[in-house]
Amino acid sequence: MKDDASTTGFKSALPEGREAGSSSDEATAPSRTPPAAKDDSDVESVGGQRNTMSRKRMLLAFSALSVCLFVSFIDQTSVSTAVPAIAGDLDTGTATSWIGTSFLIASTAFQLINGRLSDIFGRKNLLMICLVFMAVGDILCGFSKTKEQLFAFRAIAGIGGGGINSIVMIIVSDITTLENRGKYQGVLGAVLALANGVGPFVGGAVVQESTWRWVFWMVPIISAPAALTILFCLPLKHQPGNYGEKVKKIDYGGIALNMASVLLLLIPLSGGGVTYSWSSPFVIASVTVGAVLGVLFVLFEWKLAKLPIMPLRLFKDSKCSFLYGQTFLMGQAYFGNLFYFPIYLQSILKYTPLVAGALILPVIISTSILSILSGQYMLRIGRYMPCILVGFFLWTVGNGLTIMFDRDTGLGELIGILIIVGSGIGLTLQPTLVGMYANSRSEDRAVTTGLRNFIRTIGGAFGLVISGVILSNTLRRDLRGRDFVSDAIIPELTSSTYTLDQKGFSEDEKTVILKAYMKGLHYIFIYYVVCSGLSLALTLGVGNTGLKAKKPAPAEEALEDQKNEPATTQVNDGADEKKIGA
Repeated sequence: MKDDASTTGFKSALPEGREAGSSSDEATAPSRTPPAAKDDSDVESVGGQRNTMSRKRMLLAFSALSVCLFVSFIDQTSVSTAVPAIAGDLDTGTATSWIGTSFLIASTAFQLINGRLSDIFGRKNLLMICLVFMAVGDILCGFSKTKEQLFAFRAIAGIGGGGINSIVMIIVSDITTLENRGKYQGVLGAVLALANGVGPFVGGAVVQESTWRWVFWMVPIISAPAALTILFCLPLKHQPGNYGEKVKKIDYGGIALNMASVLLLLIPLSGGGVTYSWSSPFVIASVTVGAVLGVLFVLFEWKLAKLPIMPLRLFKDSKCSFLYGQTFLMGQAYFGNLFYFPIYLQSILKYTPLVAGALILPVIISTSILSILSGQYMLRIGRYMPCILVGFFLWTVGNGLTIMFDRDTGLGELIGILIIVGSGIGLTLQPTLVGMYANSRSEDRAVTTGLRNFIRTIGGAFGLVISGVILSNTLRRDLRGRDFVSDAIIPELTSSTYTLDQKGFSEDEKTVILKAYMKGLHYIFIYYVVCSGLSLALTLGVGNTGLKAKKPAPAEEALEDQKNEPATTQVNDGADEKKIGA
């Protein structure tokens, strides 16, 4: 194969399809090592989907992909400030939380599936399908007449939104090299953080100037230009086989078991203590059956699936296993921080939703800046572990400092602590994913990305459940025996203390309740210290695999050319890799 100077990417010279890059231990190994025997690979492999693109076309496609990712997160976060208007219009009552929960559950249920489906049917095809799902779901949400309709349509949008999140990251890994991938993933991390920060403002402004229905209708309008750009600028990598052959490759058993397990676990856990009693037969039976199906899913993927949506070999590399463990813990702290910081600002410090949103900006801005800087560091130094180590250290320190939050916390102290937390998030969010890419096979990028996002979201769901239980139990224990507080009000207080002003409590009674609430938040913040602290400890096992491409020996290069020529799934990525990635 001849080099093409207008292309991005590089061809892996490592055995078994592993991405280029070496750890410090590997650097001293002989340069000509025969390929290891293929172990538990899929019965039939779908290979990679690398694309050759000019620099201009690649940057245009990357910009469009970033917009798609931004819009998918705006779709999630902008709804938060529209919830009061939606709840009043559709009379959602105690089911109000399902406006967000229905989206989250649907998104989580499909995240693990999208990676493998993109292997079979092609990244571009599946991304366009997910964009259609999100657009159709949001358009229908805008026309909802009942809360049941809204919840169902939010689930449809969630299927698309979750898929966009994973597939955008997969495509970016396809059109970049391992060496410069951190740079672009860092930008995606900044886009993600920006969407989380801007979303509530956008939703609030739309509701204030128009109707909550436009919060949903604006999503397809914003995403349409990006979708058209992707349609015409992103090359479609042809996947071998006709439609019938591709359909036969789908892991139907794994998909069914995974979705059933996720739904049976997340639905009762999301509504536990509010919609359902924790001791109700429904919650106990659903969680039990969901856990059993989860075990059956793992066994099915291990023994029966020909092309599993979750190949267990992804866990065989110890570095990846440690990174997956960090991802689960990270999900608990990350989603918890973003959920409970606004609650603290509004419920304890009594800021309005708009001001509370503004005070979250230190987290968002520091996350964005440090995410971009982490990408530049990985590009220039070629290592991911220092970012992860420093990031989790800062995150742990920041979470520890949140224990100092109280009813009279000053603005300077508040902003300083939030900046530390945001810096830790920015240094870990994308470098952990780059570390997974560096220690896994190139053809496993799609399933690796899907698994990572799935684990992080599951971690977030469990973390929010545990946090809610901590707060609820603290309120029950500290307010037990108080004549002015009934058990019925505890679930309402768990979500917000705004209900205090509607219950006719005296100032002394409000003070007692707020002290108990602040105590519960302190316990939650301690829980997040444990999560980020354990993640810091796991850094010892993530390795420090190099991200720089090694120049293969001539004999190895010829062998790789001969091995890759017939498959056409791996392309020669060109001589200008460093110039383009810089």
